[in-house]
Amino acid sequence: MSELLIPFAVDEKEQLCSPKTAERGKNYFCPACKEPVIFRHGDIKIPHFAHKVSLTCNQETVTHKTAKLLILNVIEDWKSGKSGSPKLYRKCQICGKIINQPLPEKVDSALLEYKLSDGSIADVGLMVEGKVQAAVEIKVTHAVDKIKANRLPIPFIELDGYEVINNPVVWKPITDNFNPLTCDQCKTIYTRFNKKILQIAKASNLELPKVYYRYSFCKCWKCKREIIVFTWPSDNSDNTYLPKIMPPPKTVQFRYSKTVGRKYWANTCPVCHSLQGDYFLYSEPGGPFFGLNCEEDSSTAFERDMLRISTYAAKIGLL
Repeated sequence: MSELLIPFAVDEKEQLCSPKTAERGKNYFCPACKEPVIFRHGDIKIPHFAHKVSLTCNQETVTHKTAKLLILNVIEDWKSGKSGSPKLYRKCQICGKIINQPLPEKVDSALLEYKLSDGSIADVGLMVEGKVQAAVEIKVTHAVDKIKANRLPIPFIELDGYEVINNPVVWKPITDNFNPLTCDQCKTIYTRFNKKILQIAKASNLELPKVYYRYSFCKCWKCKREIIVFTWPSDNSDNTYLPKIMPPPKTVQFRYSKTVGRKYWANTCPVCHSLQGDYFLYSEPGGPFFGLNCEEDSSTAFERDMLRISTYAAKIGLL
């Protein structure tokens, strides 16, 4: 390729300008390397900017820089009242439904290539009262690598540079590391789940934990009463080992199972005291913890797992 295609150029005031609005006789420059560009316009080809390939500039750097400038312009237009908030399309962390979530009004500005506390550079920093609160990263060829993603000290999203250039007000993250989003439908299910399980807990004289021990409900296989059952983070395939937080709920006991031929930490019925087998709880479709991957011990993981448990309870008709 002998020439680079420049989707947007900057004028002498360093304002972005598209070929559709460019004027003949004015000077325009590459947003990446700042070298002059040629404004081509005629009867056959649609108007466009171009300049020769150089050692300091290529199509990737042009696209990357242009996308960052467009993100900056969108934020500035929003905060100045010229336009609305960019349309940020995110997935519900539970059901995967796509939701149009506006950026928080508290975001008051944006800065290009903001240096973060860990030494890394955010493509665009989203600012609140002079402090960076989140970042927008742009992917052209290379995505944010795992080292940078794990190191970034603030939430971030990653957008496709070409999609930004095509429509800078619509943001569809490739990577979404903002705070998890839960849709209204999943929140409503969780409210119903809590109401139901509080009734069972009261009848069973059980106190529901707020950390570590996740919980749901099912019918005791023996007495058929509705009971609460618990699970907790573990990197083992079973509950042989002692839970990290003791004491466990009173219905979680180290009991001998004739089925598996050994003792393990198992759920029991608070009424008839029968052991509730792990196979039903975890491995059978319809079991309250079926498909749940409960490994991480954190408040965020606890909340996420409880939302997933409640949604599954609704799916199998328990709510």
